[in-house]
Amino acid sequence: MAKLDLKIRSLAGGSPVVKIDGKRLKFRKNRFGNYNSSCEVSDGAVLSVCTWDPITDPLWLLWETLYFVFSIFGILDIGREKFRRAAVFEAVLHPSGDGKAAVTLLRTTGERSPAAELSCDFDAEIIRNEYCDEAKIRSRRRIITALKIATWIAIIAIAISVAAGINA
Repeated sequence: MAKLDLKIRSLAGGSPVVKIDGKRLKFRKNRFGNYNSSCEVSDGAVLSVCTWDPITDPLWLLWETLYFVFSIFGILDIGREKFRRAAVFEAVLHPSGDGKAAVTLLRTTGERSPAAELSCDFDAEIIRNEYCDEAKIRSRRRIITALKIATWIAIIAIAISVAAGINA
């Protein structure tokens, strides 16, 4: 067994689920926004980092509607859809002794772009490193966009009718 110091960087999209050999790790957040953890690993341990998209939640329409209203109908929206993409990163670690590893979550776009980068001071082989842009996520984002446009058209129509009623 070797001691592994693990750091997760670039968490603009929220906290990911990090597991080593199926066991979830607990992290401490430092002042730079990185998450650090120390654990015992054996040779051939599987590191798994998964981020999720809140649009896959069962109550996605309720949460998106509340966020849209509280962001003053999208005026104060930060474009969080760009930062949160469901990603899966898996690697087999082969530490020869105590070591350090850092996983940097990337904000890349494109179909074949990597989701994360692994830097470590021992051998590791990456099994899976991809974004999961499922058809369900894309269709739900289209529904949300259509609802936002329809809401803005309704707001403008109401404003015009109220203005016409005041002037009449």
